[in-house]
Amino acid sequence: MARAFVYAAGVAVIGIFSYLIGTCQRSERAGLIAALVLTVQSIFYFIFYQQMSTSLALFALRNVDPSFVVFGVHLWDWSPAQFQAFNPIWIFVLSPVMAWIYTRAGNAGKDISIAAKFALGFAIVALGFFIYGAAEHVADERGLVSSWLMVWGYGAISLGELLVSALGLAMVARYVPARMGGFMMGAYFVASGVSQYLGGVVASFASVPADITNPVETLPIYTALFNKLGIAALLCTAIAVAVLPMMNRLSRTHHGE
Repeated sequence: MARAFVYAAGVAVIGIFSYLIGTCQRSERAGLIAALVLTVQSIFYFIFYQQMSTSLALFALRNVDPSFVVFGVHLWDWSPAQFQAFNPIWIFVLSPVMAWIYTRAGNAGKDISIAAKFALGFAIVALGFFIYGAAEHVADERGLVSSWLMVWGYGAISLGELLVSALGLAMVARYVPARMGGFMMGAYFVASGVSQYLGGVVASFASVPADITNPVETLPIYTALFNKLGIAALLCTAIAVAVLPMMNRLSRTHHGE
């Protein structure tokens, strides 16, 4: 039922979007097309994001050493579910840093566009998944990797979130007329819902058969998926970079330049 609702909502949003683009003014049309492109890119980002509560959570359960060691000193043991706390922790740490960078760049007239930040975000997400994909090469003889790998992998994906997801609603305010803002915010969250479902489908590609319990055997199953996701994020980066000239033209048209 949930899947059917998500599909129906997605079709409805696309239909309304098409109607609005076809009937609005030229400057508004440029902004809506730009918002549509960025919303589609957001769908792909949230597929990667959804792995934190699916494939990465199961990877932490089966293939991560729970011991947290700093400079050779064992401090405590993590439970697998606690690794998901790294995402909000990194957001808390990185948000003021990114706000400072954006402010400095804006004051200097060197701030980059939202579309360029999306492209950079995908590149950083790719780095995060390649960190996880490298687990096969740094695991011990038990098939377990250090919990520090989770720390840095989550850090990269969280930074990507600040560059993509956190700018999603800012994109609505910048490109969409105020009278369409409510619809566009709803459309953005519908897109998020679609991508969360698709993220679960992607995570199922790393499903481990019930008869496999040895971490040495489960490790290559997960790392294969993570490396493929890293490659997919690089492809998203290339596409985002390729459409940058078009996005810049749409932005200039939207602002009447």
